[in-house]
Amino acid sequence: MRIAFLGGVSLAALACSPALAAKPVSNAAILERLNALEAKVDQLQAENADLRHQIDDQKATVATIPAQVTTAVAQAAQAAPPPAPAPAPAQAAKPQGQTAWTIVPQFSSPDGNFTFKPRGILDVDYAAFNERRGGYDFNNGTQVRRGRFGFDGTAFKQFAWRIEGEWVGGTASLLDAYVAYTGTKNLTVTLGQLKIPAGLEANTSDSFNTFLERGMANTAFGAVGGERRVGLTVAYANKLVTATGGLYGANESISRNTTTPDEVWGYNGRVTVEPINKRGRVLHLGAAGYHVKDLAGNSVTLADRPNVRVDNGSLESVAITGSAVNGVQTGVKSATYYDLEGAGVYGPFSVQGEYNHMHLDRFAAAPSLNFDGYYVYGTFFLTGESRSFVNGVVDRLRPIRPFDPSKGNWGAWELAVRYDKINLTDHDLSPLNHNGHGWTGAVNWYLSGNLKLMFNYIRFTGYNSTLVAAPVSINGTTAKGDAFATRLHLDF
Repeated sequence: MRIAFLGGVSLAALACSPALAAKPVSNAAILERLNALEAKVDQLQAENADLRHQIDDQKATVATIPAQVTTAVAQAAQAAPPPAPAPAPAQAAKPQGQTAWTIVPQFSSPDGNFTFKPRGILDVDYAAFNERRGGYDFNNGTQVRRGRFGFDGTAFKQFAWRIEGEWVGGTASLLDAYVAYTGTKNLTVTLGQLKIPAGLEANTSDSFNTFLERGMANTAFGAVGGERRVGLTVAYANKLVTATGGLYGANESISRNTTTPDEVWGYNGRVTVEPINKRGRVLHLGAAGYHVKDLAGNSVTLADRPNVRVDNGSLESVAITGSAVNGVQTGVKSATYYDLEGAGVYGPFSVQGEYNHMHLDRFAAAPSLNFDGYYVYGTFFLTGESRSFVNGVVDRLRPIRPFDPSKGNWGAWELAVRYDKINLTDHDLSPLNHNGHGWTGAVNWYLSGNLKLMFNYIRFTGYNSTLVAAPVSINGTTAKGDAFATRLHLDF
């Protein structure tokens, strides 16, 4: 058969080839070609047989896969331990407490009745001064402006508590220590040592204020009967108004009264209204005040620095001293303070201001004294953020794009300028004028909602200021200077 096939192929090839048709080929040449073709056919048949063997092997392997799977499953079932019986309802695993993270861990009990979290603030300042008039030798350098650490928590869902200490100027003191009942809608009752209602900047967290320091009058007058006191506060808050009032004694850490018969005590209150409060739009108005009596030693000192604390010298200061000898009292009988506040936000722009007034009643025929001050400032966010208000105070600023250079995000940038004035002039106390003022330009870089760098340039002037090397008690003197101040702020 193979010979016939090869012969047929050869004849066909010869018939189709013009060259062969034209010129006869010898038998020897034909035989040589037939042998070559036979060898080629043998090679192709061998390759074809090899391919069939490979296909048959693959079919056999595939056919065994179901059996292999069945065997493997059976072996695994035999090796695995028997499943544990489902626990009875009484033996079910108890829920575990939860831990959540923001910048610090926050713990809660399984039923949510109790929570616990650490809290704290670190402010590290640097300031360099330029004396322009008065001859005062300023101290350039660094300062830990405040270092705070404590804990927040809730109990039985209806009570909130806080305890926090502070390290300032090499002295440790108790800052907050209170328990608050929050079980009634819109109403909070707080007992302990706490920040009393005395104004917008005074009640806003130190972490959220725009400048390194609050307004000078705000600070000087708040120290008499504001700041933190031991007492009872009742606060009401809804979306439109807040109203807070309470009774207070002294600050347990600082100003216990040891020189006069009774402990200092007073009452305080604050009311705010926000007819507009939505994202990027805020209108805030408010008023606050306090009355305090039985001041330690019947004495009051009103003073503040030029919007920075590194040097710690007061731009303006007046002291009213008193005594209580053989039942005869002199000095300050009581102090009354009131504050008017306002703020507005329109997108990245905002304005804010406060007016502060202090009235001091004195014993016997000594005339009363009156002092005042105010600040006003404006801010603008280059990166588009807006300031916000919650429950009558400024809330935390969160950058639209928190600092992350790998993603091209650089946080939030804020520009601000403030005019600040304190007037401690009362000619019933002194023939000299005692007033100071300052301009502050600020650049704030918010890397995140908890971390920021602050830069303040302060240009200040004080008349009959203590920042004078050789003060003149008759004709008066003037102090002028500049401060370049920075702060690294971290809170949690």
